Amino acid sequence: MWVQERNGKFIARERYRDYMTGKDKIVSVTMDRDTPQARNKASTILSAKIAAAQAEDPQESRPVLSLAKTKKAYLDYQKKTVKDSTYTRNQIVLDTVTGLIGDDVLMDRLSAGWIMSKLLATEKEPGSINNYLIRLRAMLRWAYENDLCDNIAAKLKLLPDKTEREKVSEKYLEREELELLLDGLTVTIWHHLTRFLVLSGLRIGEALALLWSDLDLDQRLIHVSKTLNHKTLEVTSPKTFDSVRDVYMQDDLLAFCRQLLAFSRRRAMEFGHRSELLFATHDGQFCCYDVYEKYLKERSEDILGRRVTSHVMRHTMTALFVEAGVPLEVVSRRLGHHDSQITRDIYFHVTEKRRQMDYDAVREVSII
Repeated sequence: MWVQERNGKFIARERYRDYMTGKDKIVSVTMDRDTPQARNKASTILSAKIAAAQAEDPQESRPVLSLAKTKKAYLDYQKKTVKDSTYTRNQIVLDTVTGLIGDDVLMDRLSAGWIMSKLLATEKEPGSINNYLIRLRAMLRWAYENDLCDNIAAKLKLLPDKTEREKVSEKYLEREELELLLDGLTVTIWHHLTRFLVLSGLRIGEALALLWSDLDLDQRLIHVSKTLNHKTLEVTSPKTFDSVRDVYMQDDLLAFCRQLLAFSRRRAMEFGHRSELLFATHDGQFCCYDVYEKYLKERSEDILGRRVTSHVMRHTMTALFVEAGVPLEVVSRRLGHHDSQITRDIYFHVTEKRRQMDYDAVREVSII
């Protein structure tokens, strides 16, 4: 402990090693007089402050990577192994979540309680927090597999698990919910985009990159061969090899695509641009992903009481196709999936629900 005089008062200070960050910090207390008794009292107060600040005994600490350095190593790895659009998305999310938790926190100090307390304190919507946790879990698993952190099990227990039924049912809209939502989307371009997504099952980036020529009304096909990176506004190849595909237009999608093409061409003439984007702004540019997602989340919360994203439309198409009896492999090919656990989960969930409805229909039937 050391004491400094300032403006007639005496400041007693003590240095300690912060457990969570591994950095030196200082606590202080002000004394009216610099006497042995006052120093003893100040020492007691400073010791109490240090004890309160320390989550655990720092004596057993060892040099480990900070969260920021682990993130850098992970993103360096990702840059070499994933598409640029995926890398950019992960970088943005991880920059946000590590900033909220604390970039200088040491990896072996992290715990589920610490992480959740920091994220919940932001009062962000559950969907955002879940997205943070998904990306953070992926990074932590990679760090553990590459010997950059220990106690991975404790770090990954970040939220109480919902039942499998709850998890799956939240990923899509029931038919009645979909109709309510579409009726409440009053901005024409966003209403059209939402309807198109749920009828086709395309990813939002795939839909925003479509040109008029990608719709073959005679053959009833949508040619999916590119996607829009909404951060860089670059058109690149789709997410995976299986994502390059032709999507067959069922009757209601074919009828809507006829309307959509006419609407898009009419808007181009009205606003005097030459863009052949299926979904274009007034000046012929790409529609803004962030503006659409914000609108969709806010309107769905008002109408349905929960926020949904554009990707929920894709899962909703899955559920409605399964409800109509379309085989799983047909649905998967339409979505451009080589293998999707979510598609399988929704398929079996809806199939089980239909079976239960059959049971309910005959339960109280009396024959004799």
